[in-house]
Amino acid sequence: MNIILIASVSKNGFIGKNNKLMWHLPNDLIRFKKLTLGKYILMGRKTFDSIGKILTKRTNIILTRKKNKFLHLIEKKNIKIVSSYEEIEHLYCKEIFVIGGGQIYNKMIKKAKKIELTLVHKHFNGDTKFPKININKWKKTKELFNKKDKFHLYDYSFISLIRK
Repeated sequence: MNIILIASVSKNGFIGKNNKLMWHLPNDLIRFKKLTLGKYILMGRKTFDSIGKILTKRTNIILTRKKNKFLHLIEKKNIKIVSSYEEIEHLYCKEIFVIGGGQIYNKMIKKAKKIELTLVHKHFNGDTKFPKININKWKKTKELFNKKDKFHLYDYSFISLIRK
């Protein structure tokens, strides 16, 4: 299984505060959708709660210890509820995008083959960080800098990394 982490990260490593993103970048959302459409996406319960809905045209996998909370969703065709990392390994999928939160990123970075980052060129104070990327283990394959504009309040870069 090919595991890809996808995240939007501040310059000082934060990805969220109070289960919410701290910025709104429409082009980041467009890129996220383009990369994940038709794919399996893995998220924790808190990330699912913060999104507030099933992301369409993707297979949503929710990792939670509170499986009973999601029983009403199990019958929907694009959702799977798992309660352990071992269950994820038994899914029949070629590729899976990890979309959050912090605990899942920390666990899955060890198995990831690729990271798709949006780096927001500003420091934020949050409560959840993306794991530190060991530059000796990752190679940057692509970087596209974007200047802030009337729709994007901050400069940002799209960065693709692969495991060395």
